[in-house]
Amino acid sequence: MLNKEALNFTLQSILSKREPHLTCFRTLRIAAVLVIIHYTNGSPYILLTKRNSTLKMHKGEIAFPGGAFSEQDKSLCETAIRETREEIGLTIKQKDILGSLQLVRTLTSNFNIIPFVTLQEKILETQILINEVQRIVDAPLFDLLDRLEIDLGHPTMSKESLYRFTYENEIIWGATARILKQLYDCLTLKHDF
Repeated sequence: MLNKEALNFTLQSILSKREPHLTCFRTLRIAAVLVIIHYTNGSPYILLTKRNSTLKMHKGEIAFPGGAFSEQDKSLCETAIRETREEIGLTIKQKDILGSLQLVRTLTSNFNIIPFVTLQEKILETQILINEVQRIVDAPLFDLLDRLEIDLGHPTMSKESLYRFTYENEIIWGATARILKQLYDCLTLKHDF
């Protein structure tokens, strides 16, 4: 198993330090999410949410905390931090953001998502905003990544390969699965843990 320092080093090698400039997205719907990896239980876990089933978009899906860019946000990183605080009550500082993964586009709502990554020693207890989040899904990172499968349930949605992960009887697909696939490629293909 990877200790926090080794995981941090590995992540640093693939994360972009340059945040995309907002003018690149003027005509697009943009959002940012926060990929929270933590060592609260002594080994790496990744924090996800199950979205409330009453939401207009992506209802009942497993997702990273985050949401749409707001004009009040100075950056997409600020969007991810603000939305995380609103949705699950965790305050992450900008200095704790390691960087971002590659942009991912949703298949159903046409959002362009920038996933920012933070590595925390431990996290405090979450306080979910029940209007948006049904529950927290806190999964052992490498156990979850080991459950990668080709997603055959949505073959007509994209020309690219689609992936899915299963955890606690929940299917993680779409943009969230493609973000997890980036972590999978970084953390499992290059190293034998």
